[in-house]
Amino acid sequence: MCKRDYTVEDFVLDAEFQKWVLHPDTGTKTYWEAYVAENPGKHKDMVQARKLVLNMSRNDRKVGQERIEDTWKTIDQALDKIQVDGRDKKIIPLDSSGTLRRFEKGTGGEYNKSMQFYRLVGILALAFSLSFMASLFFPQPSPQLVEQPLKFEEHLAPPGVKSNLTLQDGSRVILNSGSSLRYIKNFEPHQRVLELQGEAFFEVAEDKSRPFKVKTGPVTTTALGTSFNIKAFENEPLDISLFTGLVAVDFELMPSQNTRLDKGQGLQINLDREEVKQVAFDAQKVLAWTKKTIVFEHTPMIEIKRVLENWYGVKINFANRPRNDLELSGRFHNQTLENVLEGLSYSARFDFRIDEDQVTLNFK
Repeated sequence: MCKRDYTVEDFVLDAEFQKWVLHPDTGTKTYWEAYVAENPGKHKDMVQARKLVLNMSRNDRKVGQERIEDTWKTIDQALDKIQVDGRDKKIIPLDSSGTLRRFEKGTGGEYNKSMQFYRLVGILALAFSLSFMASLFFPQPSPQLVEQPLKFEEHLAPPGVKSNLTLQDGSRVILNSGSSLRYIKNFEPHQRVLELQGEAFFEVAEDKSRPFKVKTGPVTTTALGTSFNIKAFENEPLDISLFTGLVAVDFELMPSQNTRLDKGQGLQINLDREEVKQVAFDAQKVLAWTKKTIVFEHTPMIEIKRVLENWYGVKINFANRPRNDLELSGRFHNQTLENVLEGLSYSARFDFRIDEDQVTLNFK
């Protein structure tokens, strides 16, 4: 057969064409470039044939001869059916012999529309059969989904600084000194989860489809639209105070203690002793820190030390050990560290020295 009359099928089955596509050398390159130049009408058929050859050659897996013959028999039957239908309408069929009239630019001749239709049907039938055979014999590995790493946002209020935040969902947070807040950027589609260390006051924007959860170690406080304060400093009891709305408090280590809080209720949690106590709270005292006010009410000296270090950004050292039962009370609004220590020293009976960010207390 003259290669000028090649169809897509003929190109696919031509050994020289396969070599040019899969393992080209100087000879095949020169030959087929000259062929394309002399037969521009075959360009589209060659492009289609090249795709089929590449698709069929992705793997070198061996297939039984009987299976190959059955597959080609199926293709031949499909092409024979096209030939029979074509004879009924007296058009030239597209078959394995490659007989095909070619369109020639500039001659003024046009393809018969029926012939174009059956030519297209034949090519599609061949392409579908070869694609099916390639997918059957050479299955492609399933693409691996690459999991995108989560991006987190973190806010830190260093000692001596308090932060006012507005989150992406519209919720507002006041972060106390020496505290940090961490959460997935823009939150997850089904929930809003934040990790708190220290103390913060939350005004939660309502979103029933995404519960608002604050994790403080093994304790999770869940709300929809509400306002509450959480104090969770290391080595101190964890306090939850609910101002508006409703929250659920869940305990990983003590599931039997899971509870709900209504407006005005609070919880005091001692994780070391696994004790949970529902308490009433003084709203002004709980939120005093948001209004530049320090409040001590029978507060142990070790907690006073932590509060003053975070509030003023200093380091407090005890020159000698205070009494174990020493507890102090006092209220200080927008006062200097020196004034606060002066006020406490009368009750606690200590002298103090301030040297830049170092403070020393000497108990009498």
